Amino acid sequence: MWIVVAVVCVVSAVAVRVARHIALKKALLDIPNERSSHRQPVPRLGGAAFMPVVLLAVGLVAPWGSLPWPVLAALLGGAIALFAVSLADDFLTLSTTIRFAVQFAAAGGILWAAVTASPIETYNVIGALFSPSPPLSVSPSSDPSPLSLSLSLSLLALWLVGTVNIYNFMDGIDGIAGIQAVVAGVAWAVFGVLYNAPFVSAIGAVVAAGALGFLTLNWPPAKIFMGDAGSTVLGFFFATLPFLATVEADGKLDLVRSLTIGAILVWPFLADGTFTFLRRLKNRDNVLQAHRSHLYQRLVIAGHSHTRVTVTYGCLAFLGALMVLPLIKPSGKGSSPVPAALGVLAAAFLALWRWTVVLEQARRGGPAPKARG
Repeated sequence: MWIVVAVVCVVSAVAVRVARHIALKKALLDIPNERSSHRQPVPRLGGAAFMPVVLLAVGLVAPWGSLPWPVLAALLGGAIALFAVSLADDFLTLSTTIRFAVQFAAAGGILWAAVTASPIETYNVIGALFSPSPPLSVSPSSDPSPLSLSLSLSLLALWLVGTVNIYNFMDGIDGIAGIQAVVAGVAWAVFGVLYNAPFVSAIGAVVAAGALGFLTLNWPPAKIFMGDAGSTVLGFFFATLPFLATVEADGKLDLVRSLTIGAILVWPFLADGTFTFLRRLKNRDNVLQAHRSHLYQRLVIAGHSHTRVTVTYGCLAFLGALMVLPLIKPSGKGSSPVPAALGVLAAAFLALWRWTVVLEQARRGGPAPKARG
């Protein structure tokens, strides 16, 4: 597998250089506007270059795992559909309706395939969360009610589509989406080995390798951008991996634990994206409109370089990977490590938010506010 991973990294690095040459020749550039975090036009075909390499590699390593073919078909079909519509959106600016339709179709495909591959009670996350049994138990709650199951599947669809969009929204400065993909991909590669889920491990390694190859030209100062064709598919992979791990681990990993692992591995993006979404919703802003109010964007506006902010988010992602380590135990015995992990990450996010607010106030030349953001 490691030969494949090395090839993916090298080919991705070469592909983004070819794409940059073509983009410069054809003037396919991302022109700065009032919502941009860059000041110079930059080629925007990075995702179109390295993502096909990743998708091809995922297809090639599929036989190494033990996933049922409907799950593989849903994974590759959904990823390819998202890649195609996102690539079109990079150039044509498609309607929100079209993009959401494809995203929900991809989410529905994954849910259908996963449910056909595992007992239906596995996906009763509402019942698992509110059952009297210990949290993160391997044994799912039995005989889910239709209402509980319907709410659970709706929640899981929201997780899939929401993660895709948050990952896309967070791809706004040099290197940030790439470094998150490298950290989370490597972590999934390790956890796939620990849970005897070889295909999950291979996907994590391949995604990390492709992102690393892309970062050779996207690290600040970026010479090429990822675009929606890269960020949405990365988000789809990281949203889908918990389902793949649950199916491939064959009873050793329940879905609630797997989703917890998946969320923590991309927690800086989920925390920043959710916080900003709720903040904009509270302010009655158009939450679907492009903006510059994510914490990472506010840090750049406050005067920090793309490098410093990207490294900060990379360190936060690595902290999340460390917090996941106690969750790899296959048994649900003893006290749950989740509250402690969430407490550490909540404190880290609070520090990030406070740092942002203090810098913004310092830039305006006044004292830091007590509660604002």
